[in-house]
Amino acid sequence: MSNIKQVAVILVGLFVAMLLIGFFVGSAINLLVPPSEASYSDEVVEDIGGDKMLTAKLSGCVKVGEQSIPDGTFKTNLGQNLGWKNAKNISYVDTSGNKGYMIVWKDSPENYNSISGNDGVSYISDYLTSMNGLCFLVHYPEKNAVYGIILSTDEISYTEAQLLYKILDLDKNEFTSTYSQTSSTSSPSYSTGGSSHYHTVVPDRYTLSRTDPGAYYDHYEYGDNYDIDDYLESEGYD
Repeated sequence: MSNIKQVAVILVGLFVAMLLIGFFVGSAINLLVPPSEASYSDEVVEDIGGDKMLTAKLSGCVKVGEQSIPDGTFKTNLGQNLGWKNAKNISYVDTSGNKGYMIVWKDSPENYNSISGNDGVSYISDYLTSMNGLCFLVHYPEKNAVYGIILSTDEISYTEAQLLYKILDLDKNEFTSTYSQTSSTSSPSYSTGGSSHYHTVVPDRYTLSRTDPGAYYDHYEYGDNYDIDDYLESEGYD
């Protein structure tokens, strides 16, 4: 009888050992070999500034890599030349195995004059021409910082509305979109929904002069930027 008990103990011990080995081997594989696709319950959650002011959440995606990247620049659809500093690139895959990445950073307002010149919250929301993607940058005066995110659309498609209201979970009343999407297959069109786009979405002089010349004259003195002045004169404004 004692021999049977000893055999049983040995078998149980072997079973537990196999479970532990399987667990550690599986964990090592997950670390060394990134998953090829996500499950529908997976999420990529990134606290962009590390202070819970702006958080991105990608549902149905799983992170496969993260690395710091050199400072870089990008150009928006509305003509703004912007950049990121001290950023990191987070790569991920969706449930179909499509690959995507997002670049996130937190920086000084001094590097973003177009959205840091007033006391309120100001932001830029736009598609990019320098790469396939879209961006969102916001200045929070209480933190004295600008938070930025670029979302690639090379393989995984996102709209501006999805970035603002689903991924970043922003209030539609406070953060108005720059573009309106008329259908799932149409190209985005610029939305000039009143003067709010000057105060928030596109507050820089260059973009305002081309999207709303009347508002430009309301908010800036004439004669302080020859490039803009020449453009407005060519469009019949004097």
